[in-house]
Amino acid sequence: MARSLSFLHYLPAFRAVARLNSIRGAAEELNLSPSAVSLQIKKLGEATGIELFDKVGRGLVLTQAGADFAEAVALSLGQIETAMRRAGNLDASARPAALSVSLPTALGVAWLSSAVVEFAESRNIPNLTIAEAVTAADVDWDAVDLAIVYDNPPFPGLSWRLLSEVRLRTVCAPILFPRLDLQHRDRKLNGITLLHEDEGEEWAKWAVAARVSLQGSGKVRVSTVAQAIASAVQGRGIALVSDVLTRNYLAEGRLIQPFLTSINAARAYYILCDTDRAEEPLIQNLIERILDYVRPPRS
Repeated sequence: MARSLSFLHYLPAFRAVARLNSIRGAAEELNLSPSAVSLQIKKLGEATGIELFDKVGRGLVLTQAGADFAEAVALSLGQIETAMRRAGNLDASARPAALSVSLPTALGVAWLSSAVVEFAESRNIPNLTIAEAVTAADVDWDAVDLAIVYDNPPFPGLSWRLLSEVRLRTVCAPILFPRLDLQHRDRKLNGITLLHEDEGEEWAKWAVAARVSLQGSGKVRVSTVAQAIASAVQGRGIALVSDVLTRNYLAEGRLIQPFLTSINAARAYYILCDTDRAEEPLIQNLIERILDYVRPPRS
């Protein structure tokens, strides 16, 4: 089949000559030399076995067989152009014009906003909105296609998938490490500021598990875990946060983990969407892209 269709690239020259009745006129239109056009017409005739033109004076006119062939070519190329145009319209209609994703602030700042932006760019989605919400109840589901929340199921009316369980570990800037009293049997965080977003319950739970005294430590409550991480990076204290949020800072050496002890968080990260939209290819592909970011790298 490939051999029998090898003449296809001669068709523009053929159509120009058939319309203009002139090799020279076709050559000027196609920005080719007259000899190149003449050669293509010859090759086309040999490939098809059709006597395409009769020479009349200085011009060329189609033979009856050539005229029939020209009609078939015009019909076929018209059908191809129509099919391509329809395919283009289908692609354009299938491609979403907008995407709205809701993220917890800290997770978005840490890495997830970048992942969502990259996904939208890869799908040529022209309008992307990234909203902020921590729990499922905070999400504006009339305006959001998919959300990541720090919460616990069940989520009525929503389809959900676990993104990551959360283990809380202490992090601080390397500059703060020499001030930590880790050498004595009775370890203390005396004089060290503890950064937290709750009433201090998680720090109390961690202190019991780590056998560390919090007596004499300062306490700073922030409105979001993103603020706790930012303060820790700046050397203002120790934060008790998830590796999911700090992995880039740890990899860059901007944060360290001074203690090995970790505790389970009260909640976890879940991916949510409306139940009626859970099977949409766009939603499924975005979920898989997000999950790829938290899967351990293959060794």
